[in-house]
Amino acid sequence: MREADFYERLENGVVHCLLCPQDCRIRPGKTGFCRIRANQDGTLMALKYGRCASYAMDPIEKKPLYHFHPGTYIFSLGAFGCNLRCRHCQNWELSQGDGEDVEMPPVRAVDIARSWHRPGRRCIGLAYTYSEPLVWYEQVIETARLAREHDFKNVLVTNGYVRSEPLEELLPLIDAMNVDVKAFSDSFYREVCSGRLEPVLRTVERAHGTGCHVEVTCLLIPGLNDSPEEVEALAGWLAGVSKDIPLHFSRYFPSWKMTRPPTPLETLKKARDIAAERLHHVYLGNVWEMPRSETLCPSCGAVLVRREGFAAEAVELEGEKCRKCERSTSIRND
Repeated sequence: MREADFYERLENGVVHCLLCPQDCRIRPGKTGFCRIRANQDGTLMALKYGRCASYAMDPIEKKPLYHFHPGTYIFSLGAFGCNLRCRHCQNWELSQGDGEDVEMPPVRAVDIARSWHRPGRRCIGLAYTYSEPLVWYEQVIETARLAREHDFKNVLVTNGYVRSEPLEELLPLIDAMNVDVKAFSDSFYREVCSGRLEPVLRTVERAHGTGCHVEVTCLLIPGLNDSPEEVEALAGWLAGVSKDIPLHFSRYFPSWKMTRPPTPLETLKKARDIAAERLHHVYLGNVWEMPRSETLCPSCGAVLVRREGFAAEAVELEGEKCRKCERSTSIRND
């Protein structure tokens, strides 16, 4: 562990964590809402610094990032802990649980990425993912700095629930992020996730504004965030940021504290059709029955990238342009 970033000391040994909007004021011997930032004798400590609960070499499409170096691989790692309490969490064993983890100082994480070689496969960098990487802030920012020294990309798969100052410090090191917008409703965030919507929207807007590649995921849950009106509002807001930002609708399955039945396939199809009226690229996830996930050129309709599962193949993509009509695309291949 090491001393945490972004906090202030208050009276009687209390510390005020300034990392995320949970705004935790933590008494000595206690942890914050995320469970991995603790007050030890008046100092806020990052308990999981240098520790990793899960890691793997993943296709970039699994993040999901469909418009960022398609067909490549990325070394993915994450720790226990999260600053939300989503009742439907699909990865609750890490976000809400605890257990065995392994030593993973920043230098080891980068060394694993550097040493990975497979015929015809390329590792482009590191992804901070699986649980919520923002509460693992100290590990992420130090690893990202070291990764940059070795010309690696840094990817953040996040709920976007962070204060402005730590986000501004981290963003120059992040090449791409997928932000999970849980719903386009503040009441959903408060009642289902123990959070708020506005900070998440601010993260998406700010990240895109700085030139970071951004994609957005929304897990659709029957009767909670899947109404046509809410889907329209989400797509309309995102189009106002940029029509080129890919939106991934993911199919919900019962998990952790939520027992509602899985999202009907018709709901996902309808959401895709509604969002496609506003956005150039809308995809469906956790839906093997409907494998349509090609990336099409918004101008001429040519297939830029063809996908099957997590495998991706460039077709009419040349660099970052459509080979047929020469339109610039939102696909990053730099």
